[in-house]
Amino acid sequence: MSGLRGDIGKIRALERSIRELPRVVGARVATASAEVITGLARGTFAKGANAYGDPWEPGKDGERVTLRKSGRLSQFAYVSTGTLLRTRLGPSYAKYQVGKRPILPRNGARMPSAYAAAIHKNAAAIIASELGKGR
Repeated sequence: MSGLRGDIGKIRALERSIRELPRVVGARVATASAEVITGLARGTFAKGANAYGDPWEPGKDGERVTLRKSGRLSQFAYVSTGTLLRTRLGPSYAKYQVGKRPILPRNGARMPSAYAAAIHKNAAAIIASELGKGR
């Protein structure tokens, strides 16, 4: 019977690692997705469109607005903080411009389909990688 005893410490360590897995995977997905979504957002910004591809409202004289005069507004980026994604806007005045000419999805609005596709692709690859480590 003594051969059937296991190391309870190893079992508890395995239990802890299984509980931590969702956070670890979530953080890796957020980190991998931040750069991809930044590229997508900068692409729509360069086109003078919001995150969904809709063009910004024209200027007061009907001219196309680009927000590229100084080039500093295009410095925004998505960054991961644990399992969350947040935006870093760059210059302090950016918050006034993004209200008028949205470059990011609005809080509470649906996620752009390109963003969701990027996150799903990264999540699938990272989950498959994590599951493969146990073999």
